[in-house]
Amino acid sequence: MKVVAVGSLNPVKVGAVKRTFSRFLDVVVKPVEVTPTIPRQPIGSREILLGALERALVSIGLVGEAEWGVGVEAGPIEFYSSSGFLETQVAAIVDRDCKVSIGLSPSFELSPSTVELMMSGLELLQTMEIPRAIGDLGDLIGYIGYATEGHMTRMEFTEAALLMALVPRITGAEWLAKVDLISEMLGVNLKCQLS
Repeated sequence: MKVVAVGSLNPVKVGAVKRTFSRFLDVVVKPVEVTPTIPRQPIGSREILLGALERALVSIGLVGEAEWGVGVEAGPIEFYSSSGFLETQVAAIVDRDCKVSIGLSPSFELSPSTVELMMSGLELLQTMEIPRAIGDLGDLIGYIGYATEGHMTRMEFTEAALLMALVPRITGAEWLAKVDLISEMLGVNLKCQLS
């Protein structure tokens, strides 16, 4: 049985990690509360990846028996589109050798006005009026579930990012960069000191 630490107490993120890793391994998932240094609503690939990486790194550090730490963050990333951004999820997986693998979910366009509100600090669900009769969107289907009429839920959206982050690990890639190189690319100084 392998132990996977998750840098979140969010039941959707924890469930997505369990479902995705369980496709390949017998795992126990241990969620831990992590507060990344990024804004509550990260904007851009740098902030979103930094948040995911911090969540992964802190979680594996807190759960000593974990073989992997996982972090997931969502937000708009820069892309050639009407608003200049696409909404996506980023998953980062850190192992005991401090190697990082990264994956993205499918992505979709948001209106320029929605992105502008998000850039002012609002989270995606705070930027629009959605009928609440379908439950708590943040913890259940998410905006993606509402927008796709249930054809893709937040859980599936998160699982897609996690699956993509697992690809190099499934294929046995030895070339993965270490935390220090990725953090240097991000312009920060994250240290990975795992036993």
